[in-house]
Amino acid sequence: MRKIDIQDLIQLLGMVGIIGSLIFVGLEMRQSQRIAMAGQQMDRTAIATSFFGAFNEAGLDWHSVALLNRPELAEQYTPGIAAGRNNFHQTLFVYENDYFQFEQGLMPENVWQAKLDGLAFFNNQCNYRDLMTIRKSFFPLGLVEVIDSLPDECEG
Repeated sequence: MRKIDIQDLIQLLGMVGIIGSLIFVGLEMRQSQRIAMAGQQMDRTAIATSFFGAFNEAGLDWHSVALLNRPELAEQYTPGIAAGRNNFHQTLFVYENDYFQFEQGLMPENVWQAKLDGLAFFNNQCNYRDLMTIRKSFFPLGLVEVIDSLPDECEG
């Protein structure tokens, strides 16, 4: 059996250390990218939800203007009904952000489970089912699958 020279051993340990450091830096960069993407998603959610205050103050239905492109329908609801519809949409923006955070590994499982209870509550607001159906067409497929797996008290 051949003895390993101390210099060779030191070089080997140095290379292993460098490789380990590179792997660590790569993992940190990946995590930083996920955090940055989550921050961008949160910013988009904040921008989207900021619109609802103006619609509520004016007593207008955001859904009619933004999703149906029918501004003439925005005044057909009483201010209270419009505010309820607007709140429903605003909450769905928040749940979409929550889903993204969870998928990126930035939300603990127990928090996500609590969020699912809230999402199930909103999914079972049968008077807003038409809003949920339209909004689901804008959600990522994974979130649609989550919503579709929730108990549905509005069916037949």
